[in-house]
Amino acid sequence: MTARKPARGDLPRMKALYCTHWGGYKALEYTDVEAPALRDGCVRIAVHYATITLGQVLVVAGKYQRRPPLPFVPGTEVSGIVSEVAPDVAGFRVGDRVAAMLDWGGFGEEAIATAETVWQVPDAIDLSAACSIPGTYGTAYASLHWRAAIAPGHRVLVFGAAGGVGIPAVEVAAQAGAHVIAVARTPERLALARAHGAHEGILNDTPDIGRAIKARSGGRGVDIAFDPVGGAMFDAALRCVAPEGKIVVIGFASGSVPQIPANLLLVKNIDVIGFNFGLYLGWTPGDERRRFAERLRVLMAALCEGIVAGDFRPVTSATWPLASYIDAFDALVARQTVGRVVLRIRG
Repeated sequence: MTARKPARGDLPRMKALYCTHWGGYKALEYTDVEAPALRDGCVRIAVHYATITLGQVLVVAGKYQRRPPLPFVPGTEVSGIVSEVAPDVAGFRVGDRVAAMLDWGGFGEEAIATAETVWQVPDAIDLSAACSIPGTYGTAYASLHWRAAIAPGHRVLVFGAAGGVGIPAVEVAAQAGAHVIAVARTPERLALARAHGAHEGILNDTPDIGRAIKARSGGRGVDIAFDPVGGAMFDAALRCVAPEGKIVVIGFASGSVPQIPANLLLVKNIDVIGFNFGLYLGWTPGDERRRFAERLRVLMAALCEGIVAGDFRPVTSATWPLASYIDAFDALVARQTVGRVVLRIRG
């Protein structure tokens, strides 16, 4: 038995942000649209919160590697309550509290998510915090554990340490028993990183920052550099990573994609590791979300357990109502935020 596909006009209306052309976030429309139809293998979520990221800025400008078909509702990371379950889906019931990663559709009151990328959220975790678990903490945990093989005693350098994925990276590294060095733009941001587990910090405008970081470890360097920034920070990582160390490339928040001098990789015996969390979510041409579904389920359970235990403490810079989305995006783009930026979709 498959879910009934409503006829056109049979679905209720909902408030949402609507992208009709590649005009950037200021061209989005806050309007009424038809709620999406439930599909086989999916659940419907009454969305309470959704995060906004620099990736979404690129998506709605048509500058991201994945382009949803126009028109569409953007938004990929949400939390809310399950309101409908397709007949072929097991493990979810109406009323379940969940977090989910979507292909798109998160900036609306109703969203459809594949069952493989929806996860139960314990009652002890507020939904406003739950919306940032999959993408931010998932990226930090999976990149450091799955790809970089973090171990107790490692020296781990985190660039953008007060940002949306930076704070989770600091916490994950500290929880793994690493010595964490935070890099951020201001003393206040460094203080926030320290409050979340960083053992020391350095401002990102420190002259010759790569050498300065290396000097702090007696000249040996760091074992792992976590880099969501790119540009000059990647160059600094090349200078301060230890022999047989690793640089994990998360993104390019600086707007500058670095070029890697292969001779340095050879001379220093270092690894540069790419990390795209979208691989596990079905965001690549092969759509391997089913292959990784169990692995992600275990990951999400561990992250929720860490939050309940107090090891991980999600930081929300501010929460804006959906109608104030331009203010939220403006603050993000102007780098006025710390932690995750959240839209309140309902209430």
